Amino acid sequence: MSDNNSADYDYDSIPVGYYDDIYRLNTGMQSKWHHLKFRKVFSEFPNSCKHLDVACGPGTFVGNLPPTIMSIGVDIANAQITYAKSKYSQSNVDFKLMSPGNLPFDDASFDIITSIELIEHISPEETKILLKECLRVLKPRGKLIITTPNYGAFWPILETVLNRVSKLSYKEQHITKYKKYRLKQTLSEAGFNTVKVKSFMFSAPFTAALNWRIADIIDSIEPDFIVNNLGHLLLGVATK
Repeated sequence: MSDNNSADYDYDSIPVGYYDDIYRLNTGMQSKWHHLKFRKVFSEFPNSCKHLDVACGPGTFVGNLPPTIMSIGVDIANAQITYAKSKYSQSNVDFKLMSPGNLPFDDASFDIITSIELIEHISPEETKILLKECLRVLKPRGKLIITTPNYGAFWPILETVLNRVSKLSYKEQHITKYKKYRLKQTLSEAGFNTVKVKSFMFSAPFTAALNWRIADIIDSIEPDFIVNNLGHLLLGVATK
């Protein structure tokens, strides 16, 4: 994944299942970050639906959805798909290898499509192609739910800190940087009828260092005007 302004990043250098292991820790700030992120994305789901997760990685999000959701996770990395199948395949969950930019499904196949922190890793041109494909395979009035870091708030500061203290650096991984307006414009230009963009995730995950449950409480009481404008991640919800 690269554009003209960034050297290729070797994603195979990240151990397969790395983020799944973090999620399953169920303790600490990094694990709580993923739990709260997935919870926010899932809050946009109906009670039951046919769902596609694009760039599913090790399958963590798909594998932890309720059985009323029929899900397929796709990724371009064979190692990730192999891991996901070994960990999370079940009667309502499947995983498939895909080619970059091409979703191997018929038109109007899904009610919901998710793409969780993918578009910052690919070029704007690649994103346009992918969004057109998402639009194609969504059913009428189907919904795309997408997340990406919010470069219009405090994420750049947080990213700088993470690059210094974390085992993985985002400096070469995040090649396209989104603010609210840019994400909304990108989704609108792809052809979606209704687009809403807000931010989420502010202080709550960091309080998990003190107590896992306190972080959930903080997440539920943080003022909307702060979280929706200064949250570290953007949530885009686009309807066909």
